[in-house]
Amino acid sequence: MLAAPAWAAPPAATVPAPVDERDALAELWSGMYDITEELVAGAARDSPLSALTDQQHVQINVRRIELPWLGTHVLYVEEYPYDEPFERRRRVLLSLEPPAADGTLRVRQFTRKADSGNSSTLTAEQVESNDGCDILMRREGSQFRGATREHKCLERDVPEPRWVDYRVVIGDGLFWYRKRKLTVAQDELVEEIAGFPHVDLEKARLFSCGMTWAAPKDKGPRRVLDSVDLHDRGGRARFRTPDGRELLLELHGRDWPLSTGRESLVLILRDGKAASDSIASSWTSLDAARVGIDIGWLAIDCAPVVADNGEAPS
Repeated sequence: MLAAPAWAAPPAATVPAPVDERDALAELWSGMYDITEELVAGAARDSPLSALTDQQHVQINVRRIELPWLGTHVLYVEEYPYDEPFERRRRVLLSLEPPAADGTLRVRQFTRKADSGNSSTLTAEQVESNDGCDILMRREGSQFRGATREHKCLERDVPEPRWVDYRVVIGDGLFWYRKRKLTVAQDELVEEIAGFPHVDLEKARLFSCGMTWAAPKDKGPRRVLDSVDLHDRGGRARFRTPDGRELLLELHGRDWPLSTGRESLVLILRDGKAASDSIASSWTSLDAARVGIDIGWLAIDCAPVVADNGEAPS
């Protein structure tokens, strides 16, 4: 009897490990930030911005520290009113957890208990965490975007139960966040605060730019790309198209020297490797609701994150 040939079993397919972006995120996030917080919705009397009715100028210091018991990538964050570093209003530890299978990074938040010690010598007994307030971060182009999980982050010590929706964008020179508080019972918005890089010129606005791209000779629908955020006082954002092209987007308002006397909102698309080379540009009135560029293979549409409707917050 002939023996059947023995066939070697095919090797099991190996799943590549997710890219660990913790070093990149920690490097981008670390720094001293000059931030404007704006009360978008809510009653000023109930807001931490009540001293200035609808805006407050704050500083946020983010630095990496060594705290082995908490993890290998730990950030320490301090917030305080502008130029008043001893009037701290918030101190928090952020632990960047190893990436999940899809590359998502979980950022755990720890706050100090009363009378806790120096940030570099804190122990597990001196901090506390609310797991529902973890931030899930993902890289999108040259930026990281993250958010809390819906209905999971509950606000403590308030008469009526509320949940917090927190979203953040971290990029090169960019730190933008939005914090919304909603009632647990009815999902009614109680308060919304937007924080974005402060600039000295008045009425700076943060814009979010959506983009669509089409491959050369592609007659099908355009592909939606990740959006980028930038302010209108020379804000910049780098991104890549699916075919690997590196581009740089700039937005200017009153800082644009050529607009003196006829101020305009100017959007410029440049080559990311030779930033002096302009690919396309467009302009509109300074108070326009949006500005965009469409060059066939790439379309960009930028609109302000905080709509300027001429009305004071309620």
